[in-house]
Amino acid sequence: MAEPVQSRVLQRAAQVVGGYGELQRRLQASRDEMRSWIHGAAVPPVAVFAKLVDILLDAAELGRAPPM
Repeated sequence: MAEPVQSRVLQRAAQVVGGYGELQRRLQASRDEMRSWIHGAAVPPVAVFAKLVDILLDAAELGRAPPM
């Protein structure tokens, strides 16, 4: 079964910013929120997902996006 898009976006954003701890700080999320989003137990709110997309778009524009 395919991994949920939210989980994939979280993983890639974590790669871009240097890890889940830094991503958690940037998203101002709790450890429990991060854990449930990463494992697909919960879906990040739209505002959080928008921040994740911004992180990935900014990295792509700067040429820092990890390879797909």
